[in-house]
Amino acid sequence: MRYFYLFTWLVALAVGVVSCKTSEAQYTPYISVSPFLRGPKLQNDTIIGCRDTVKVAYDQSLGCYQLDTIQVGDTVVFVVGFGSRGNRLLSASIAADTSEMKFRCAPSEDFVKILKDSASISKLQFDFTGDHNFASLRVYYTPLKLGTHKMNFTVRSDSKFSPASLTLMQNVFEKK
Repeated sequence: MRYFYLFTWLVALAVGVVSCKTSEAQYTPYISVSPFLRGPKLQNDTIIGCRDTVKVAYDQSLGCYQLDTIQVGDTVVFVVGFGSRGNRLLSASIAADTSEMKFRCAPSEDFVKILKDSASISKLQFDFTGDHNFASLRVYYTPLKLGTHKMNFTVRSDSKFSPASLTLMQNVFEKK
């Protein structure tokens, strides 16, 4: 009798596993960022001179991540990752006021291969082929003006919980 229950339980488990379709999984897409590095000069995609890590903290009152203060003209570099776990990436974008900060992306060959022809790296609009669930690229930005600057990141996938977004804010002051 004990074997009958064990056999019944195993058959039920097998039917349950086989009936699950992982292609129908619904996960919220996500955006991840690496540590932020700051330096006064950029040469051949490498920060030279003083290297420093920019601290980041979540500000609940603003509902966004607040980066530590930097000076006008400093270059900050980080890697941003767009992911969707069990779903396919459709698009991603980075929005910022280009009159306040200069942006530049350094996508790898692998990143460029998964972009559609409609994507515009220079406009920070990335349309993906839909065959992948993760993509990352290196981003450089240099604040041009004083004030508080915002960067908005958005990712879309084929999940019903899409899109997801992340906002970064940073205060910039004048060099002395």
